[in-house]
Amino acid sequence: MSKVTFGPDVDLDRESVILPSGNRYTAADAQSDDDWFASHVGRPSLGRGISPQVSFRVPQAIKDRLKIIAERAGRTQADVAREAFEKGLAAIG
Repeated sequence: MSKVTFGPDVDLDRESVILPSGNRYTAADAQSDDDWFASHVGRPSLGRGISPQVSFRVPQAIKDRLKIIAERAGRTQADVAREAFEKGLAAIG
């Protein structure tokens, strides 16, 4: 993988940017890329608006159990962990 250095914005109407393919990168290409990235951002929200993240560490044994339970249920580890977290919070208060 080659190193990429980012610099100031380029005026694609006045300056030429040549891609490794040899083609010129145009303002239309940039707009197309902007449109694609705008429609492919992150995972969908779990409800309305933004879904905040919760992050914490667990012992390896718990992580291993999570993986087994998720595989048996045909669900993602995130779904199983989210459900367990919700039930745990409900149980304590």
